Amino acid sequence: MRFFTLLVVLLLSACGRSGEAPSSTPAAEARDKFLAYEHTIAIDAEEGNVRPLLSKLVAACAADRDNHCAVLNSSVEGGRFEGASLRLRAKTAGVNKLLALAASGGELARQETRVEDLARPVADNAKRLDMLRAYQQKLRDLERRPGLDADALIKLSRELASVQADLEEATGQNTHLMTRINLDILNVQIQSRDRQSFWTPIARAFGEFKRNLSSGIASTVTGVAYLLPWLLVLSLCWWLGRKLWRRVFRK
Repeated sequence: MRFFTLLVVLLLSACGRSGEAPSSTPAAEARDKFLAYEHTIAIDAEEGNVRPLLSKLVAACAADRDNHCAVLNSSVEGGRFEGASLRLRAKTAGVNKLLALAASGGELARQETRVEDLARPVADNAKRLDMLRAYQQKLRDLERRPGLDADALIKLSRELASVQADLEEATGQNTHLMTRINLDILNVQIQSRDRQSFWTPIARAFGEFKRNLSSGIASTVTGVAYLLPWLLVLSLCWWLGRKLWRRVFRK
């Protein structure tokens, strides 16, 4: 009975601390430390230079160990107009290098920067970590007290395991937030620029001549299939009208 009383007191004290206001609000200077940046650029590259530029960016990111650069996603679209996209994260210095490398491979068509303030999530998560650690320590102190029966010890062990799981989750969340703050995200979109020589469209037209010819024949056959019923109806109407006209003329 004494165990349940102590456990209830601990739970109530933990809940009471969760409703307290923060002791201090981060100042304007400190809030700048918790800004997360995400950059997006669009590059118009020369025809045939989309894949090489993407490969250069991926290789440069893989080689930049000092700025902890990591590729998060990359994709390539083929066809007449090639395109590629790349998403990565790195320190600000590494992002600036990759921005310069991307701009050197073509024409900068668009650039955008988004900023997210993560001061509040970081503060809330830090407060949660402090609460969980204090609660865990009180449970451990309670576990060391003499006179606890086996049932009470089992319940304490379960509660400690639950608190440990919550601590690991909060610690992972804190790591994720700090990584998002310390490393910028860069989105690169590469598309082929429509600059071609005089003969390129002509050569492409000859290359697609067979396909265009077959498409034209197919369209003609389809058109004839749609016109045949109308021709039959119009012919029947013309024959009936002519026959009726002859009867009227005879009378």
